[in-house]
Amino acid sequence: MTMSTFIDGLDEIMTQFDAFLIDQYGVMHDGKTPYPGAVEAMSRLTAAGKIVIVLTNSGKRTGPNMARIEAIGFPRSSYSSLVSSGEVTWQGLRTGAFGEPFEAGCRVHIIGKQGDDYGLDGLDLIVVAEPESADFIVMAGSDCPRTSLDHYSNMLVAAAARHVPALCANPDRMMLTSEGPQPSSGAIAAVYETLGGRVTYVGKPFGAIYRHAAKSVGNDPARVLCIGDSLEHDVLGGESAGFKTALVRTGLLQDIDDATLRDMLAASSHKPTYVLPTLSLTSR
Repeated sequence: MTMSTFIDGLDEIMTQFDAFLIDQYGVMHDGKTPYPGAVEAMSRLTAAGKIVIVLTNSGKRTGPNMARIEAIGFPRSSYSSLVSSGEVTWQGLRTGAFGEPFEAGCRVHIIGKQGDDYGLDGLDLIVVAEPESADFIVMAGSDCPRTSLDHYSNMLVAAAARHVPALCANPDRMMLTSEGPQPSSGAIAAVYETLGGRVTYVGKPFGAIYRHAAKSVGNDPARVLCIGDSLEHDVLGGESAGFKTALVRTGLLQDIDDATLRDMLAASSHKPTYVLPTLSLTSR
């Protein structure tokens, strides 16, 4: 059985990799401020000639995500590019990569956080208020806890009965909020599946987002490291793409003690190559 190697910081392994695919929420920042050492680590990696790609399960497109992390404290010079599941979703809808009926010009119902713009303009989509009236549903975000999963379930019953397919642009099951972890759009997609609805997922751990990122990381997957705080998204996705992985003990894992973490790793079929305390060059 392959065992994970526990390290204190990225300086112990950075020479082994040419590219780093780094998760955003829970790894770079907590939604408001950078984690200690994260800005320095990314800036140093970039300055050393490494390819640093922010790889995020955000239902929003690249531009808004870049603006958000810059406002949080990550200068544009600290990373090479950003790939979001929302961007991959938009590109796939534009090109018809997901097949019918996920195409420009169709009727769509968008599920997301109240007041958020998920940038689906430029696709000639007709936005409808009722999911059962749509050609397809885009699950781009979650309004939990303001909207409960029970409410989403009741809202989607008719759409599932009509076999309206859904595109989940953010497969995360949980998200970090000011009120603690809350169900994300991946949890809404899971509810829809229990109702009999069909869901196509875009983002980690599914292949499309890694194929998009792989265009920029070179030809040797063993020289690519995926860094995240989730076994079921970051580690599984990185493994499936043929990359090495690192699990960071912030975000979803910030309250997990050593014994619990080791039990989690022992029980999981997805073993990160490395485990480190934070996204930093050295332990702090």
